Amino acid sequence: MAKKKTPKYRSSPPSAPAREEISSSSSSTVAFRETIESIVIAFVLAFLFRTFEAEAFVIPTGSMSPSLLGQHKDVECSECGYRFRTTASTEGEDRDARMARLRQPNVTPQERMHLEREIAGAEVIAGMCPMCRQTMLYRSDDLPLGLPPSVDSAHIVDEPSYPGDRILVNKYSFGFRDPKRWEVVVFKFPGNGEMNYIKRLVGLPGEVLQVYQGDIFIRPEEEGSEFHIERKPPHKVKAMLQPVHDTDYDPSILYDAGWPLRWSDANGGWQTEVEKDDSNIVQRHKFVSTDSPADAPVAWLRYQHLLPDDNDWTVARRYADQGKFVGTTKEQWIEGVRPQLISDFNPYNARILRAQLMNRGPLQMEPHLLGMEWVMDLGVLFDVDIHEAQGELLLDLVEAGKHFTCQIDLKTGIATLSIDGLSEFTATAQTPLSRAGNFRVQFANVDDQLMLWVDDKLILFGDGEGAATYDADKLFGGRENAIPQTSEDDPGDLSPIGIGARGASLTINHIEVLRDIYYISARASDKPVRAKWSGMGYHLDYDHPDDEAQLADGTVLPPLSYERQMFSDPDTWPRFLTRHKRTFPVEKGQYFVMGDNSPESLDCRLWKHGNDPNAVPGGAYLDARLMTGDAVCVFWPHSWGNIPGLKKLPGFPNFWDMRIVR
Repeated sequence: MAKKKTPKYRSSPPSAPAREEISSSSSSTVAFRETIESIVIAFVLAFLFRTFEAEAFVIPTGSMSPSLLGQHKDVECSECGYRFRTTASTEGEDRDARMARLRQPNVTPQERMHLEREIAGAEVIAGMCPMCRQTMLYRSDDLPLGLPPSVDSAHIVDEPSYPGDRILVNKYSFGFRDPKRWEVVVFKFPGNGEMNYIKRLVGLPGEVLQVYQGDIFIRPEEEGSEFHIERKPPHKVKAMLQPVHDTDYDPSILYDAGWPLRWSDANGGWQTEVEKDDSNIVQRHKFVSTDSPADAPVAWLRYQHLLPDDNDWTVARRYADQGKFVGTTKEQWIEGVRPQLISDFNPYNARILRAQLMNRGPLQMEPHLLGMEWVMDLGVLFDVDIHEAQGELLLDLVEAGKHFTCQIDLKTGIATLSIDGLSEFTATAQTPLSRAGNFRVQFANVDDQLMLWVDDKLILFGDGEGAATYDADKLFGGRENAIPQTSEDDPGDLSPIGIGARGASLTINHIEVLRDIYYISARASDKPVRAKWSGMGYHLDYDHPDDEAQLADGTVLPPLSYERQMFSDPDTWPRFLTRHKRTFPVEKGQYFVMGDNSPESLDCRLWKHGNDPNAVPGGAYLDARLMTGDAVCVFWPHSWGNIPGLKKLPGFPNFWDMRIVR
């Protein structure tokens, strides 16, 4: 990701008079001199600090989203109130260059027309809320007549574009130590020594790196060694998990029309209370059992990934306007709702440019921007109010049909981990959940390891390292067999998260579903798929959906009927067996870096040889000599406002978005 330095301005101080010329009785003169000296010293220290230890940079693109933001729109959903960001990189330096050219006196009429069209087409006019999935307009001008009924045309706010995060980079650390895996590093782009990039370090010198099923695998250079998964430390996992759904942001407009809740009672026992505020519903899930834990069955509260599309929003808005269903019945509407697999959807990428409308495309999100990869590594985060220290709390995550369960005895606080199909796996640990009270609990299955946090503190399983690891090859009879599963008896990956209770008395609320980063297995020689309306190119982790696919046993899979059919149609899931393995050797003196925003990151996977303007001498690696330093913190996000009646105040420090880079 290209980065530009924060501009530095410095003026030379005026010459100070000689000491013998200053009267000792002139306090104002002495004060003035001391002020000038302080300024000079401050400039010298700042110069030395910048030169030898730290430097500030501005991030213009979004290849590290959501960890770090480039130029973007910062918006609040008009329906559910969730705050999210959408890329606006097209409204940045390229557009500024076109506008500067447009002001030149020698621009021909034909070139002027072309530039004006490009400038207009680069405007980001809409995005998509990651919680309620409504398409939200960011511009009120020059919109087509007859907007789709799915779009909220009554609450359009002209959203400005904000510059990228300003980060502080420590240029001193790598002089005394080697860069560490999973660090966020800044370096000179191998194809242009004047351009700074920022990525996450995933491959070290002397390794062979492989990207497969969204994860990173490493093979040391020793002859005869095999690939093994490279697990992120728990603190990195916690920092890098991305939101999928939050029960605090379920909009009333969908609920009033009859849209089902994503969390529901699977087998009886849970009582769900729903209250409405101005825009959302507030959910509390209660479980009270009079049975002893030994005799009581487990009652499950389970999540289904029920995503409203444009048609669903049309139905809901018409119902809200007219108080009845138009063109359908409630039963017909709800009957068509199908749970989906969780994808690598990133709201930062989900944008509609004005060029799409200018090219006669619809005001509709390109299908590939909704996520094209199935994410197996998931987590859940929630508040639990334990009324009595009795019974059990159970947490369940599903990956490729296998259940990964954490069972917590609420009398002793002992947590026990188990994996369906791996009887020899077991791990126990002590937790604070042995008394009545309120707790924040998080459970995750990421990189073939199970992790549990209580009140943001990692619970130590196994040898005291926190995470309990397992062998996925042994579990699935070969990692390549890990594809989604579902059946009449077990919804499997179509209901991938559960919160259970047995013989307990407790209340669950504020539930968040989380997912890990999914690294797409792609390389520069892969031919990208072209989007149907915008013409944007994107890479897939499996065989092209428009083509037949052949499995290792000779089975031929037909082309898909539509781009995202694999996320809701179990008959197409064997195509996940065609997921690619891409291997990259990392020589001595080299590193391998990738962006957190894998679908839209120009990183080591996609750097090229040859005469292409974006080509990198040597190909897919980063020379160690190009390392600048590690990213420390976001010291100045874009300005914000908090004055009543003034939503955004230029120059006002946005303190609550300042953060350490993880």
